[in-house]
Amino acid sequence: MITFENLQNIHIQHELVTIRNYRDSDLDGLRAIFDSEFFTWFFTQYPTCDDFVNEKLAEVAKESLALLVIIDNKTKKIIGTSSLYEISFRHKRLEMGSSWLAKEYQGSGYNPLNKYLLIDYLINTLGFNRVQWKTDALNEKSKQAMLKLGFIHEGILRRHAITQSGRVRDSLVFAVTDQDWAEVSLIMSERIQLKFSS
Repeated sequence: MITFENLQNIHIQHELVTIRNYRDSDLDGLRAIFDSEFFTWFFTQYPTCDDFVNEKLAEVAKESLALLVIIDNKTKKIIGTSSLYEISFRHKRLEMGSSWLAKEYQGSGYNPLNKYLLIDYLINTLGFNRVQWKTDALNEKSKQAMLKLGFIHEGILRRHAITQSGRVRDSLVFAVTDQDWAEVSLIMSERIQLKFSS
């Protein structure tokens, strides 16, 4: 049976990156790469990194969210973060989001690599059946990125949420299931190889 403790003990070691749970000592590393521009499409505009982390840690304390950091193994520095939430252990599903990467790593292949490693771990190591994402229907960049990675577009949640500006947004739903993963992992692997070989 999957438990919250499993999510709290995530530690993924790869040649290029390490993905693990947030520690208090990680705050300065996240502060160093924080940029308020990351949150254009988020529900909340975080004035400081501390605001972002404190909100996530409040959810961690309720065991409703796992906060992860991504570390560049070459520099040993934190280069980004991601969260797991909307968790159902009974139904073996969760959502991935609240993700951001340091600007110098964006568009370089690290985003698909991080997602690949996390999805593979969640499905093949922990035994989740479904990993999903939601994005603003107006966020064309995010939509195209998910489609290029092979994620399945499942539909639209109409008038699903209220943005930080007060606009009522429609949300696009994407997902990868355990049954999709063999095919999707190949698409992602090819994209990752292309990024790091160019």
